[in-house]
Amino acid sequence: MGTFDAPEAEPTTNTDAGANTNEPATRRTADVLVDVLEAAGVTTVFGLPGGPISPIHDALMDRSIRVVTTRHESGALFAAAGWAHTTGTLGVAAVTSGPGVLNAMTGLASAHCDGLPVLLLVGEVPRKVHGKGALQDGSSHGLNVVGMTRHVTKLAAEMIDPAQAPLLLHRAIATAMSGRRGPVALTLPLDVAMTPQVPTRITGELSLEFALNARALDEIAALLAVAGRPLILAGSGVRGNNAPPMLRAMAERYHCPVATTPKAKGVFPEDHPMALGVFGLGGHPSAREYVEGGLDMLIAVGTSLGDLATDGWTPLLKPRRAFVHVDIDAKQIGKSYAPTHAMVAPAAAFLGGMCERSPRIVQRPPVGVTRFEMASSDPDLLAPQDAIAEIQSILPRDTIFTVDSGEHFLFATHFLEVTAPDAFVVMTGLGSMGQSIGGAIGAKLANPRRTVAAICGDGCFAMNGFEVATAAAERLPIVIFVFNDRRLGMVEIGHKAVYGRQPSYPIAMDVGALAQGLGADFLRVTRPGDLTRAAERLLRPDGPIVVDVQIDPSVKLPRKDRMAELKAAARTLRLVN
Repeated sequence: MGTFDAPEAEPTTNTDAGANTNEPATRRTADVLVDVLEAAGVTTVFGLPGGPISPIHDALMDRSIRVVTTRHESGALFAAAGWAHTTGTLGVAAVTSGPGVLNAMTGLASAHCDGLPVLLLVGEVPRKVHGKGALQDGSSHGLNVVGMTRHVTKLAAEMIDPAQAPLLLHRAIATAMSGRRGPVALTLPLDVAMTPQVPTRITGELSLEFALNARALDEIAALLAVAGRPLILAGSGVRGNNAPPMLRAMAERYHCPVATTPKAKGVFPEDHPMALGVFGLGGHPSAREYVEGGLDMLIAVGTSLGDLATDGWTPLLKPRRAFVHVDIDAKQIGKSYAPTHAMVAPAAAFLGGMCERSPRIVQRPPVGVTRFEMASSDPDLLAPQDAIAEIQSILPRDTIFTVDSGEHFLFATHFLEVTAPDAFVVMTGLGSMGQSIGGAIGAKLANPRRTVAAICGDGCFAMNGFEVATAAAERLPIVIFVFNDRRLGMVEIGHKAVYGRQPSYPIAMDVGALAQGLGADFLRVTRPGDLTRAAERLLRPDGPIVVDVQIDPSVKLPRKDRMAELKAAARTLRLVN
């Protein structure tokens, strides 16, 4: 709901081309802000309209910037995040105050946890009614939107001065794109947006340079050259800025095996002879077994070494000799493991510096990715891994997969073979369900010539499936695979692992009826080979197509027990009671 309470009329300068005046032309603050977005290279804005944000939407009507109206504000933020994830450029969303920005908070927090550059513009009620009980007052006297968003952004501020608003927007964009990237949020009161001003000419480009210590690089290169069992663990910070080819060059120069975190899957091609695959949640036996064999040197690049990336902070990642941690964010270094060598730098700068060194390298044999061999308990039922194999055999090699949170995430992480650094989009920092569909919309708009497919669960589809209507309205040919086990599978499995008994959390819905009601094509598959037989429909959709993949719910991916502490607490509680 958005109100359209107009501010009192502001005095304006005569801008009639025929008037005899030497006064400079004035324009609304909203128009000047859109100028800033255009100058920053923004071509698409996601969001939902409403009264307080209407000046921005009105200004956008005069521009070539594409406005994508989502069905929920969280979908707008996930779409902006999908855009940022696959392009490395700024994703932009514009929403109204009150419930609009509150609905956007989950997507904003997700971008914060994953380090994605997203700008959230929030319309706000006029300044004159702040603190007077106005509907949807998000000022510091009301909901305090800036205070709430400050915890999940790099910068949150209110544009209280029309003349300063363009400068603040410039600052916000530079903040989102610099250092460890992340989201920013700006609130724009309606009267500020409508105030006329003379645009200020703003020039200058953001430039960040990191001076790497040459002696430190020499020492790391010398240690790596003679290490017996080294490992490069690449995180999602390796994804952009030409870092993936530098990672490959470094691995080949030093003959060093490479594993990636789940979020970084694809930054090192999984068909490369020095690839070990994914280490951590949903990871590969090849990576786990190599680490279990003992490390004498670990180089962790562009990873915060969090829970999912380290198999619950396993001590196996503590090498005998040298632990090198490289990250652009100094706060990430040392918070989980104590490195012997710490370097605050972008991944590309470090990898490039290492490739410039030419020590005498120890020859090491290739490794390679191995996966679990699994089968369905019933040959007439479709196992998740077989569905993924069919999907990947049908879709082009460079397909961008956006993957949601749930059991399907484990199977996608494990069984998809990804060779392109932008082809695997996950938002695991927050682990929000339902983000893959919005993510697929953003990824497709940013990469119109690439095939984009979402892999989500039935629970995720229930949460954010209405964004299918957005894809239909925009005529986006994305494929949405709903891995349907008719329940909240990951929750049920985890509950049983901890408490010894399994609750029932069923998901009862007709995926096909929902998909067709939202304007999408629909296909249901239940047996092995059904996807392959539908290859023609999946390869050439003229809009979104939803595929209800009825999977065998009894198939589970082997995994490390990450519930040990919860189990111990549950056992203690049972003994006490």
